[in-house]
Amino acid sequence: MEVNIFTFKWGTKYGPEYTNRLFGSLCRHIDVPFTFTCITDDTTGLDERIQTIDYDTFDPFDYPKDRVFTREKVVLFKRFQTGNNFWIDQDILIHNNITDLVTGQYDVPKFIWNYWNWNGRSEFENLRWFGKGVQCYVNSSFVGWSGNAGEFIYDYLDTNQVEAFHTYKSLDKFLFYQFWRRDKLDFWNDGLWYNYNFSNPPFTKVEDAKGCIFNTSHIKANNLDQTAYEIHETEGWAKELWESYDRTN
Repeated sequence: MEVNIFTFKWGTKYGPEYTNRLFGSLCRHIDVPFTFTCITDDTTGLDERIQTIDYDTFDPFDYPKDRVFTREKVVLFKRFQTGNNFWIDQDILIHNNITDLVTGQYDVPKFIWNYWNWNGRSEFENLRWFGKGVQCYVNSSFVGWSGNAGEFIYDYLDTNQVEAFHTYKSLDKFLFYQFWRRDKLDFWNDGLWYNYNFSNPPFTKVEDAKGCIFNTSHIKANNLDQTAYEIHETEGWAKELWESYDRTN
């Protein structure tokens, strides 16, 4: 089975060590052949085994980058439709084998659901067609699809550009309010992924999970009263594991 994995790195938030260690974690925790491609504006310092695509020519949408932020991800649905495809954020720390995930069949794109603070669906039942709210429980840190299963998301954004880019600042909110509420997305089972910054007790490793996300952007952007660490800011087990991925073949 063909397995293709993608990540995005642009700007200065994450250095090449993030991409290289993500690649190292995949090498350690996937038991089948795969390709790994970084869509980036700067290839400096990247492991020579990592394929690259120019970020500056990847996004076809003529809107500011802070509208439907990270919308470049859905371009992957349109451009890559052979075999199993995944995108993985830079700030995800894998700590168990994911071969079973990357070799599955996904006829509907599969996302991470924010199980750690979900309180139920009732408040979202009567949303307007292009409505939005404060809450968002879709997380696009680790997403998988088979063949052209995700093309409908790209096509919908392309067709409704004016409404979507006017309404939504983030891709996750666009997905939550336009696709989740109409049951057009699928999600990894509860327990496969967790949020390092919301674990209970805080900042502990969930041994049976596949890995953890860090997802600090909304915490810092909204000045929430919540301690939030990036991977490189951690100490103990998380930083030690992350740094160990430098030493993989």
